Amino acid sequence: MGSLLDTERASEVAAVTAATQPLHPPQREVTLANDGLRTHRLLSLVATLSLFGVAFASWGSTVQVPATGGLAMLVFGLGIGLVVAIAAASSEAALARLDVVLLMLALLALAAWATEALYRNPGYGTDEAAFEQAAANLLLHGHDPYGVNLLPALSQYSVPIQYATYTMNGGVVSTLGYPSLPVLVVTAFVAAFGGTQAVPVANVVVLMIAAVAMFALLPRRFRALGALVPVGLPILFGYAVAGVNAIICMALLIPVAYRWTNVGADGRLTRTHRWQAVALGLALSTQQLAWFIAPFLLLGIYLARRPALGTRGARRVLALYGGYAGAAFAVLNAPFVIWSSSAWLSGITAPLTQHAIPYGQGIVDLTLFLHAGGGAVASYNLAGGALYIGLLVIYGLRFRSLARACFILPTVALFFASRSLAEYYMTLVAVIVVSIATVDPGSVVAAAEIDTRWLRLPQSYGRRLAPVLCILPATVFLANALASPQPLSMRIVEVRTTGQLQSVWRLRVLVHNRSDHVLSPHFATNSIGQATTFWNVIGGPSSLLPHATVTYLLAAPNVGSMSGITSPFLLEAFTLSPQTVSSTQLYTPQPYAVTLVPSYVDHLLPSGSATVLTVQLRSPLGARVRKP
Repeated sequence: MGSLLDTERASEVAAVTAATQPLHPPQREVTLANDGLRTHRLLSLVATLSLFGVAFASWGSTVQVPATGGLAMLVFGLGIGLVVAIAAASSEAALARLDVVLLMLALLALAAWATEALYRNPGYGTDEAAFEQAAANLLLHGHDPYGVNLLPALSQYSVPIQYATYTMNGGVVSTLGYPSLPVLVVTAFVAAFGGTQAVPVANVVVLMIAAVAMFALLPRRFRALGALVPVGLPILFGYAVAGVNAIICMALLIPVAYRWTNVGADGRLTRTHRWQAVALGLALSTQQLAWFIAPFLLLGIYLARRPALGTRGARRVLALYGGYAGAAFAVLNAPFVIWSSSAWLSGITAPLTQHAIPYGQGIVDLTLFLHAGGGAVASYNLAGGALYIGLLVIYGLRFRSLARACFILPTVALFFASRSLAEYYMTLVAVIVVSIATVDPGSVVAAAEIDTRWLRLPQSYGRRLAPVLCILPATVFLANALASPQPLSMRIVEVRTTGQLQSVWRLRVLVHNRSDHVLSPHFATNSIGQATTFWNVIGGPSSLLPHATVTYLLAAPNVGSMSGITSPFLLEAFTLSPQTVSSTQLYTPQPYAVTLVPSYVDHLLPSGSATVLTVQLRSPLGARVRKP
């Protein structure tokens, strides 16, 4: 027994000793190769497994659209087989061939998912989608789409009215607010397919193209991400079928992000670089999000080229790249500028000037839902603008550290704005992946950085102090936004509810103006994080004098704005001059729900017989409430 234990102990010591010994070069190469093969295999496996969720979602309309059920079954079957093949693959080359099958399977799954989603919800989910298709129809009939009232499109394309974009003055956005490319793309699909679901169909096709482009541009080991990111994750698909044109912008930025630090490395633009610049121009012609990214990209290209080419050479590369991008933007937008330059300019700058009500998943939620601030909504945008400039300077100061964040860093500033939609950075996920996976480490390490001698301090002190100075203005604006109290104190004193609809349709609210300003409030309810249509004021003044207290009687403008009687909601009040938002505490019209037990009778009752139903009160979480 003792000799057996000694043998086992000796084996353990030998194993530990072998594990701690340095690997010889051949062993190290084998280990690295195995690590690479394992990484490739796991990425391909996760990407394939992600398609099972897509297939299951596609199967939901199999009764009404049997083809989707067939495609879902096919994705499940091929996916199971692909998992087995990936597990059994013995080389990188074999996995690379399987990745091609994975991409084809992902596109098939995406087509099935889109068919199911569009059948289940034929209406549009955003006002921008409805406006783009209405603009495309105008263009096909020879009319300028900019400056035209497009509100009728909301009804035409079944957009819930609460999903319109409302402004601080009580109005609603009614005109096209984007550059021309989305309208041109949708016009092509309207002409080809007669207009049925033209916007989401166009977006899904663009998402497929983005998946192929991502697959082609990523290093071979990471190509499975070309199926996982655009298809396996539900983020981009949800935005695509909702008609969000940032999907088109994202697809155009994918080639822009590919090895962008190598642009003009030899002092000139190759054919690939010229096409990348054109893609940037097309992205700028799609969505304002690209406008915020472009300065970071251009500054990065300049800093990457300056050490080898000098200031003059780097400027020349930058001018050529910017020239191609600007030319692409001009070609697409020139016809509309000629048509009506004022209408076009007003349209493309509208998101920056229309004073839309605060909304999104950013810092402004502290005001909207936690009652921090509210009296200085404009300070959020000032904070975002100041932070954007500060981040651009910091990016130049620390370029070698921040180069890989080129396509995400600009959106940090948008997180601080009053309109801080998660869409701004979520639609960039594919762009960020391509950028980080393909950036050239050598170009980043050798790149120049902005000098801090303008601070008249030693370089070491300047590098520490400059970022603080860059962020300081944004911090001041943000502090003002959070510290300025909401000007209106509001309390719901009475509600009127509907019968069968089980919802609230009238409110009586006591409002006190705590500020020194005359305010003209516009009221909306909020139960899902997004304000409804402004409620009609049927009792109360249009303007509230300083320090006055008034009772307002409000009526719901439509069914979509009525909160359920058991749903907690806020009443919000927006004013334009000054830009403020005030809200009540969370209000629940009826804290309990009534249920009948049994909830259904699953057998025939003989004529003249009876069944007993027990009435129960339930809390919002479903717990039984024992109250008389």
